Amino acid sequence: MPKPSKQNRPDHSRVFTGDSTVSSEANVNSEHAVSHESSLPDFSHGALLKHIADVVAEEGRHTQKMMNESFAKLESGLDIKVDSIIKRIGEIAAATESLSSCVTETETRISAVEEDIASLQKKLFALENLNTTLAEKVTDLEGRTRRDNIRILNLRESVEGSDPLQFFESFLPKPLDLPVKCIEIDRAHRGLGTPTDGRPRPVILKIHRSRDVTTILSAARRKGQLHYEGQPLCIAPDISPAVRAARRAFNTVCAELIKKGIRFQMNFPAVLVFKVEGTQKTFRDPKDAKTYIDSNV
Repeated sequence: MPKPSKQNRPDHSRVFTGDSTVSSEANVNSEHAVSHESSLPDFSHGALLKHIADVVAEEGRHTQKMMNESFAKLESGLDIKVDSIIKRIGEIAAATESLSSCVTETETRISAVEEDIASLQKKLFALENLNTTLAEKVTDLEGRTRRDNIRILNLRESVEGSDPLQFFESFLPKPLDLPVKCIEIDRAHRGLGTPTDGRPRPVILKIHRSRDVTTILSAARRKGQLHYEGQPLCIAPDISPAVRAARRAFNTVCAELIKKGIRFQMNFPAVLVFKVEGTQKTFRDPKDAKTYIDSNV
């Protein structure tokens, strides 16, 4: 059997060398691993848990510290703001208390004023009624003091001379055609003031007897237009300005009655009296008289 050639024979030495190389590399790696393991700390299960717990505790303490600092800053800022708010609330409370006191005082004063006003209104109402009553009495008394007086209008100034009493005693019967030569007069004078626009002042005569006043006024109404020395005269009763104004308010109503042919009379102080179909009507207010005439006459 032929011997294998040198080339065909396996190179055991190379193989061995190669195994030795691999083995050497493995040994080196093993030694490196062992060296690396020997450099790490020896963490057992308990030690690892303890280490984790320490790290978590440290982080917790750090977080707690930061939170405490943040809360301290927040609390300090809130304290400043709360103090300011409390101070402002105190000021508002003081102002509100002062305002409440003022309102209470005002309400008390208003109540007192309302009571005073109510009392004054009652007094005013009573005084108004009393004033109306007194005014009516004064008008009545003034009318009674004038009831014996007559007025002569449009008589030339100074015609009476220096003795007006004697002149008018003999003057009155002439224009009235009275059957007497003299009428007794207590006083005779012109109206106050000075003549205006050439118009003579009225003559006021105080007749001694009341029946002579009635006789004179009746004769003047019968005669109608009177004249003396070519001038027209008017003889009328002497009434107060207030009564004259009240009677003048009936002028329109009286004109309508004259137009309709209805006879009327004016009683003292200013009371219009007339008859319609035999029924006597009396009016103290010209508006009421006007309304009645427009509706029924």
